[in-house]
Amino acid sequence: MKLHEKIILYRKKCGLSQETLAEKIGVSRQAVSKWETGDTLPEITKLKALADCFGVTVDFLLDENTDEYQLEKNEKPTGFDRLVEKFEKLVPVFGRYGWIVGSIFVLLGVYMIARGIIVAITFLPFVDHGAISIILLMLLLPITIIALGVLMMIGGIIIIKKSKKNNS
Repeated sequence: MKLHEKIILYRKKCGLSQETLAEKIGVSRQAVSKWETGDTLPEITKLKALADCFGVTVDFLLDENTDEYQLEKNEKPTGFDRLVEKFEKLVPVFGRYGWIVGSIFVLLGVYMIARGIIVAITFLPFVDHGAISIILLMLLLPITIIALGVLMMIGGIIIIKKSKKNNS
């Protein structure tokens, strides 16, 4: 599969118009159109931006010997990738103060983790006396609180990194 075919395929798979892709990459819509028709090739820096946007490598984009199996393997985002995308969408909302919001997320995440540990320690004396189902229910709450705390911390770190990158 040739580069221009991959650009078309991945743009459509990502649900992007030529104009939206052009904005993300930092080029005109006409440039994207010329890439897709095969009239011109993207510059090296734009190839990297395309690969990042599509969640693939530059090598993958340039390799014309890619079979369908490789294409399928490369286009499935992981759950963490989807989480990162959700938090990245928050960055423009906060503008130049995104690092403050990100820091608040991190601090709330740390608080939730500590709170989850305290709840788990509180339930420990009851573990010896209860049935298995009650023990599982008692441990489900602190595990959930800790997991949410970790997600908030990760989200806060993503927001901080992206807002610093956008401000520089």
